[in-house]
Amino acid sequence: MEYASQNGRPNPPSAINLKGRWLEESGFITGMPITITVEQGRIVIETGINL
Repeated sequence: MEYASQNGRPNPPSAINLKGRWLEESGFITGMPITITVEQGRIVIETGINL
């Protein structure tokens, strides 16, 4: 992964922004607790509630 030049300014930290109705359809409701697990080569995001 590489960052585009920022005209000499420091690069911002990495970020992932998820949007879309599919999140709620998958059980993710705004404001609910989630668990994020980072493993080699993948990031797992799970709801904090067992549905």
